[in-house]
Amino acid sequence: MLHHYPGRARGASAAPKNSRAQVDKSSGHWYALAVVGPAPAGRKGVLVETLKAALKTLLFPFFLAGVLLTSLAVPFGGTPVALAAGTENLGHVSRVQGSAVARQGREVRSLELNSQVKREDTLLTAAGSRLEVTMLDETRLTLGADTEFVLERYDLGRQQGAGAVLLRLTKGAFRLATGELTALRGGPFEVGTPLGVIGIRGTEFWGGFLGTEEVNVLLISGKGVYIKNSAGMTEILKPLEGVTLRTATAPPPAPTLWSPDKRARAFKTVEFD
Repeated sequence: MLHHYPGRARGASAAPKNSRAQVDKSSGHWYALAVVGPAPAGRKGVLVETLKAALKTLLFPFFLAGVLLTSLAVPFGGTPVALAAGTENLGHVSRVQGSAVARQGREVRSLELNSQVKREDTLLTAAGSRLEVTMLDETRLTLGADTEFVLERYDLGRQQGAGAVLLRLTKGAFRLATGELTALRGGPFEVGTPLGVIGIRGTEFWGGFLGTEEVNVLLISGKGVYIKNSAGMTEILKPLEGVTLRTATAPPPAPTLWSPDKRARAFKTVEFD
């Protein structure tokens, strides 16, 4: 800002403090450039201001990332939800009998009551052991003895179609009852096996091996399941009916009513003492 102070160049009143003054040689008048706020002290002040600006530029992406993560962690209702990504918590051990571990890469964790299970965990049970896991969406998974089961993907979406679940049975037997919080899942809910994929529709069912290399699936209650492989697909819609897969290259057979003896053998594999 420019201020005019009449007077001769010599003997004239001094320019105000906190201003930069100069003399108009033709008129002999003082002119002062008012400075708002303290000016930087030479090169040191300029350097400090430059560093401040650079730090703001560098730190802004981290601030923005924090805001985005906070917004993702809080759904529409305003309650934070643990996101099922990477190695984040998917649920907890609600019952255990004998010995069970979770393996992820080179890390092996012993599973006890209330232990967390995480995405990409491989759950393993020892001989004579049982393990029950309750997931974040209230789905209940029970594993029998000598079972290997992978929590490959467990996404809880906030919108219809956004969530998907993929589990994988390598060996052993399991029982699964889907939870009531179906709004958290919008995509497919499937369990892969060596001979085919089991798709779940709000159901309780049993699946696994019964002393042979055949994969068996029994519907206990609910809307039903489908079984598919590269050769075809079949559906089980009636409780107590099941399917036996003998090969991955033949279409899954039509479901049949299981005998009481076969059902009892299946249930025994996942029963706790």
